[in-house]
Amino acid sequence: MPGKPFIPSAHQPSTVRPGRRAESRVRLHIPARLILLTGVVNCMLEDLSVTGAALIPQGELPPVDASGILQCEGLEVFGVIRWARYGRCGMLFDERLPLANVISMRHIADAYEHNERERFRQSAKAWVQGGIRHL
Repeated sequence: MPGKPFIPSAHQPSTVRPGRRAESRVRLHIPARLILLTGVVNCMLEDLSVTGAALIPQGELPPVDASGILQCEGLEVFGVIRWARYGRCGMLFDERLPLANVISMRHIADAYEHNERERFRQSAKAWVQGGIRHL
């Protein structure tokens, strides 16, 4: 546009509204662990971005501003719980994850979903054929 200087995207002012996500997220829904000072919480990693994650903890929600480590399939990141409500919580990472790590977690989630579906199918087949008594 004539009359306006070019500003590289890294230096442009943020157009993200306060309280909204600045980065895209990938849906995962895979098992993870959240290690806090108060103990270890098993959870589902619902979604992930380079700056944070949404978690569904089993049991009580961790307190807001609690520091912890998120572990999942070789991923280990430090962060702080920024919100916790309705059975979910959000973690903001101390350092940005490389985009390649986020993409590789998406591939792991795809394989996990396929394997879980196949395991369930095999269990159902065995139950129908009388091979097991409980699913």
